Amino acid sequence: MLDYMKGTFTFPCLFLNIAIGMVCADPGSFVTYPASVASYLERVQQGRQVHAFNAEVDVAQWQESARTSLIELIGLKQMRVELADFHPRVIVGKPHEAGDAFTRSLCSIETEPGVKIPFYFLVPKTSSPANPLPLFLAPHGHDVLGLHSYAGAFKDEAHRKKVMAKQGNIAAQAASRGFIAIAPATRGLAAEVSIPDPRGRHGNRACRAQLMHCLVAGRTPVAERVWDMQCLLDWAAKDPRVDSGRIVMAGNSGGGVLTAYTSAIDTRVSVAVPSCSFAPVIDTGGYIFHCDCCMVPGLRNWGDWTELGGLIAPRGLLIVHGVEDSLHHRPLIKALFGQIQEIYRAAGVPGRLALSWGKSGHRFYPDLMWSPISRMLAESRN
Repeated sequence: MLDYMKGTFTFPCLFLNIAIGMVCADPGSFVTYPASVASYLERVQQGRQVHAFNAEVDVAQWQESARTSLIELIGLKQMRVELADFHPRVIVGKPHEAGDAFTRSLCSIETEPGVKIPFYFLVPKTSSPANPLPLFLAPHGHDVLGLHSYAGAFKDEAHRKKVMAKQGNIAAQAASRGFIAIAPATRGLAAEVSIPDPRGRHGNRACRAQLMHCLVAGRTPVAERVWDMQCLLDWAAKDPRVDSGRIVMAGNSGGGVLTAYTSAIDTRVSVAVPSCSFAPVIDTGGYIFHCDCCMVPGLRNWGDWTELGGLIAPRGLLIVHGVEDSLHHRPLIKALFGQIQEIYRAAGVPGRLALSWGKSGHRFYPDLMWSPISRMLAESRN
């Protein structure tokens, strides 16, 4: 997420801006703005926070109201109405050996007329209706080869080395560990499901082009992506080899954002693992952390990522970040985690929320994931 911004805030530029009159923002701020801009942002970005969590209210009642409002805010309610008579169609590809532990099929699902989402279906050889296995749904972020990367279906040696250097074949890892795994293309981010940007009007960025076309239609990319994930969950739940009571969802960067929204909205997800993505919309100085295509107009009138995390309770939420990830700000992540902790305590399940820090940058940290996932999956059955 925001890979295109790496290197934007260089030290020479920062020093120059300070020299021409930028004010120092709150210590928790990620960047600074000129005084007039900072004042404007503070005024307009506060929002009404209609669904901000209040510890004095019943958690379940708050969740019902906040979730219903969120579904409408992102445009998902509109999609449900528009597509009420449409039935997704799935084409399952031929399984191929992918090592000793599992097979891998390249499939597709048509989630709305003419929109076909390719996905890899990874099935351990030990699976059977008599022994249903947990499901691992892994949407990717800003990687045009994302579904291939996650599934370990590498295009060439260079692709393999790049992915394996960051342990990015997360769906293949899950299948090796006994999960039935789905590695889908994320709409607007994968090469296979992107809207072109003719004449570069939207910065030659497919994800921004998706955002603009969605806004014209009363949708958001977030809604379209959540819709796709829910269609996949509907399909997978019908497979007798899948234990639909044990569903893990995990993604890095933009895939983590999608994991957070889907898990907040769809209570079928037992454990959510957003990697290098779980951050507030803005920092204390007004800086926006997430990519354009992750934006939800008016979200600050609804709440923020504190509430998004709170909607996942009492289910498992494992937030993973890298200490060297230049796209996020550690003090603000820790503060956000503390706020979500209050909701999990109110829900009576403080142990089902965790925050872990990897020693590197913007990537998966599998060694920090698998043990908590196993524990949280076991607890989800209680």
